Amino acid sequence: MKCHLILFMLISFLSFAQESQTDHSYYDSVNLQVGYQFSFEGPNERNYHLLEIGVNKLHYGGRHGGGFQYGIGSEIGLNTEDFLLGPKIGGVIYYQFVVLGSELVTYTNFDSWTLRYVPIIGLGGNGYSLTIKPQVILTNKNFNPINKVSVQLSASIPLWKEKTDR
Repeated sequence: MKCHLILFMLISFLSFAQESQTDHSYYDSVNLQVGYQFSFEGPNERNYHLLEIGVNKLHYGGRHGGGFQYGIGSEIGLNTEDFLLGPKIGGVIYYQFVVLGSELVTYTNFDSWTLRYVPIIGLGGNGYSLTIKPQVILTNKNFNPINKVSVQLSASIPLWKEKTDR
């Protein structure tokens, strides 16, 4: 009995070190989104590099680290033949380390344009993501300023953050 009591006390004292120190609160934030996109696998013979910049609103938190974001932005071609601009609107859902979402992007060189639906799947969280973005061409299939698949690394820089009640 004495041995069981000592064992019980030791286990009880060890459990104090297991108290949670993490923040399970919920937050709303407005972020500056910056990213680099590598476009490959498509009709063009070369790979393209794009810069992403935008503003998004993010709601995240909780025990499992889920959240969602939506926002607007633009993709700018860094090594395209002509100046390329891609205004876009999109949304993403995060759950632990999984990222799922979609975007609508209109690429233009100011002579021609194409509208593309872009599903998003990858790894990340509320401040960063590494995603694969296949593109579905909706209009003007002859205008191919970039390739059909890209990999993107992006980060969200908080401009404003507020604790919320869920």
